[in-house]
Amino acid sequence: MNPMETAAATLDAPHHLFAQNDIEVITFFVADTAYAAVRYIEQDKRKTTRIEVNAKLGAEVTTYQGKPVPIYDFAALMGCEAEYKANLALLGILKAREKDHVDWLTALEYSLRHGTEFGKARDPSLCEFGKWYAGFRPEDELLADIMRDFDTPHRRLHGLADKLLAMQKDNKVEEALRILETERNRTLGKLIQLFSAARERLENITRPILLYIDTGKKMIAIRLNAISDIVSYNISQFTHQDQVDDEQLTELSFICGYLRTQDQPPCVLLDWHNFEHIQHS
Repeated sequence: MNPMETAAATLDAPHHLFAQNDIEVITFFVADTAYAAVRYIEQDKRKTTRIEVNAKLGAEVTTYQGKPVPIYDFAALMGCEAEYKANLALLGILKAREKDHVDWLTALEYSLRHGTEFGKARDPSLCEFGKWYAGFRPEDELLADIMRDFDTPHRRLHGLADKLLAMQKDNKVEEALRILETERNRTLGKLIQLFSAARERLENITRPILLYIDTGKKMIAIRLNAISDIVSYNISQFTHQDQVDDEQLTELSFICGYLRTQDQPPCVLLDWHNFEHIQHS
């Protein structure tokens, strides 16, 4: 950057964020966009108080240095779903689909014993799990590995229906029941292990943090799914928002500009001193 560009950047930069022309920030991602902020963070482990008024504007309260502070979900402020909330919903899906398959095998056993019609899905792609599984693409590599392991035992379990019901028609009910019991321990047991492993992995990566911020008027807490890195930037790497964005497209005043490097996309720099209008909108 030439001296004139450096001078322009220095003039436009929010000086309360830069110390001696340098800034150390935490970076985090929301919907594939990188953000940067300068403030204290800690794991979101403490209990919070929920106020059912407005999910976006301070509906939860926690404590900081012994005083209540409101919590804001950053993803909600940016108009998208928080990753940790999506993970919590996914935990519920996995629990329900595990129960479906326990119930599926119980229903098959009942049909074998009593000669009643078996009405549950025989095609593994048509059960609720199968339909969901076909379109689920987890970004976490370990979770993706676990989910790939579902395919073989899931297909094997559903394949039991045609096989065992055909044996029932051939008056081989006892033999069919023995096979079913073996597969309950082997195949269904494997599925249950995988459901448990998937939920455990989700719980391990669902660790929201709270970013405590002094806006200049009050303390607030911003909830993030996770932080990506801690990075230092020079003021010469800052570009003011007005030099980039259309004024009509920038309603969030706490977005003050961009930090850039040669090998990474620009990172959105946040200035929480300009957060007040969100609280009163």
